[in-house]
Amino acid sequence: MKAPVRAVPAAGSGGCSAAKDAEELCARHGVRLTAIRRKIFKILLQAGAPLKAYDIIDRMREDGRRITPATMYRTLEFLLQQGLAHRINALNAYVPCTAAHDSGGLLLFVCSDCQKASELNDPVLYDSLRARLGVLGFSLDNASIEIQGACPSCSAGKSG
Repeated sequence: MKAPVRAVPAAGSGGCSAAKDAEELCARHGVRLTAIRRKIFKILLQAGAPLKAYDIIDRMREDGRRITPATMYRTLEFLLQQGLAHRINALNAYVPCTAAHDSGGLLLFVCSDCQKASELNDPVLYDSLRARLGVLGFSLDNASIEIQGACPSCSAGKSG
């Protein structure tokens, strides 16, 4: 069975259902999605590409809201812990989570040209990779693996 790939929503998408789902998820976890947390999550949803913390701070400022870096990083950590966002280490940036994850097995695909990201939750592939690395004596210490390449749009532009 092929695992679904879900791209980070395109820029300008409202994210209304995702924000509602985030509210429900937080309620199930017994935590609150405060106004600041909700706003930052919506900024991630609307961006259409990974954002760095200071990019989010700038977008908050454009909306007339001031937020300190410390508050930004605490909020991003909250979103990561709740499974509402992912950190792309190679870019030092964040994207909203767009797929359900049971545990581990997350593969993040990042376009080297446009920086758009897609995620794939494929526990079978992830476990196979983990087992293969185990043969080499290497163990994975992160729940996600980042792979860089070209997205379909950028690939099409290169081949034409």
